[in-house]
Amino acid sequence: MQANYLKKIIFFLTFFLTSLQLAKSQSDATTLRDADSLYKSANFFEAEPIFEQNQKKLKNPSSHFFLKLASIKEKKGDFLKTLYYLNKAYEQQPSQKVLLKLNEIGSSHELQGYELNDFNFLILFYKQYSGFLVALLMVLGIYIFIILFIKKYKRQFIPMNQKIFLLIYLLGIGLLLNLPDKYHQGIINHDGVYLRAEPSGGAAIAESIDKGHRLNVIGGNDIWKRVIWNDKFLYIKESDIWLVE
Repeated sequence: MQANYLKKIIFFLTFFLTSLQLAKSQSDATTLRDADSLYKSANFFEAEPIFEQNQKKLKNPSSHFFLKLASIKEKKGDFLKTLYYLNKAYEQQPSQKVLLKLNEIGSSHELQGYELNDFNFLILFYKQYSGFLVALLMVLGIYIFIILFIKKYKRQFIPMNQKIFLLIYLLGIGLLLNLPDKYHQGIINHDGVYLRAEPSGGAAIAESIDKGHRLNVIGGNDIWKRVIWNDKFLYIKESDIWLVE
């Protein structure tokens, strides 16, 4: 009897929590539709807070979502948030159109990090085709490994340079797989930000830069992020930079 009573309580609680979750999801969807409707009717400033509230709730906002926010911020004259949301859109769906827009805004404000150089086009290529590239390299690596294994099984001579090549190749694949976790881009979020030679508040100040500049972020240490600035590895406080993830 007590077991049946307990089952009924569990069923009721499960049903109640599920209903709440569904109601919340439907409410969020309705709110987002309202924001889209306001945006389409050119009521940008009314749509802005609704989009921003939904950004915190959505697990994986689309590129179009961030492009709308970027457009609103540009209309408000907030170039910093425009750059940030354009970068978020680019992260979700890399495109040359967004890359050109970033370069246009960066050039107009004399900012570094938005140049149309080989490195940024390489990053564009990697973001667009990284899955295919890694899969191709994995297949090729497995093929090379099988060939060497057959040679070993048949007791054929394997030159040392082939073994070294395979090791370097596998390390390269490992680097590509770990790159998304180690490499990010970030935007300086206020003026007078110090870049230091070491990850410490007492370290020498190497540079002082203003908001809007985009830096490549590679790893870090606690509250410090390692960045590349003018071809040098320097450190910046995590709170001074918006990471684009």
